[in-house]
Amino acid sequence: MKRALRTQLVYEHSAENKPQFYVKSGEVFEAETELCSGDWLKSIDTVWSHDKEKGGNPVVVVGVEGAVPGDCIKVYIDKIVPDKLGYTGFVNREHKLANKIIDRDWGNNMRIVSIENGFVHFSPSLRIPVKPMIGTLGTAPPGSAIKNVSGGRHGGNMDAQEVCPGSVITLPVRTPGALLHIGDVHAIQGDGEINGAGGIECRALVTLRAEIVKQPAHYGCVRAEDRDFLSVIACEGDMETCCVTAARELLYWICQDYGMDEKDAYLLLGQVMEMRVTQLVNPTRTIVAKINKSYLILR
Repeated sequence: MKRALRTQLVYEHSAENKPQFYVKSGEVFEAETELCSGDWLKSIDTVWSHDKEKGGNPVVVVGVEGAVPGDCIKVYIDKIVPDKLGYTGFVNREHKLANKIIDRDWGNNMRIVSIENGFVHFSPSLRIPVKPMIGTLGTAPPGSAIKNVSGGRHGGNMDAQEVCPGSVITLPVRTPGALLHIGDVHAIQGDGEINGAGGIECRALVTLRAEIVKQPAHYGCVRAEDRDFLSVIACEGDMETCCVTAARELLYWICQDYGMDEKDAYLLLGQVMEMRVTQLVNPTRTIVAKINKSYLILR
């Protein structure tokens, strides 16, 4: 099985990035992911550092043979195996949300944790079950490069918990080969990601496959699907635009795939749509709008 190595990293989504290799549509491959802040975490006693010259969220890049602009790729996330160490934290003066939440300077607050046997060992008395997710997953945009710290219609730094094992993520193909960018795994993350490194940031080994499909007739946003839910992941510069984009794209999706009238779909979403802010600390915000498939199958 082919494996993308964390020794070859890039810091922006770009059509100029060279993939480590190409896979065929549907071929299973692996990707080693690096910490969002770089290769510094060596032991439980390591002192936090961040190579700010390079930027955040380094990723590996894999191409998909035969993918051309106008296609989409469905990325099947088969498995995420977190490393044995992770961290979370914030630097009060450098984190704008922390400055609003906290009325005094707490300085540098980083916690390194062990990840073992399916649990994050958060403290001597608290273990948190892991729920691994990929924070940054996207394709190359056709024009200017986009820094990995941002999300958008291409995917990128979405920090959405729905990007997890068992999910299928639909991303647009805007450049030949799609150029799938993968990185920034969290062992777990709470909604909002409020303290910057708001999840348990960790290295990981991810098992994926990417299937080429034709772009749906109405497709304007990243989609996620699992056994129970259809979800739209919107990354925009402000919360209202995120909300509108996510709800609109979910409406179009259920109309197209389930044959619903748009007015009926809008009324239905008003009763059963779920919406969450998954992060509000990046340059772009992320909102997920979702609907349980049972409301569509049994309507």
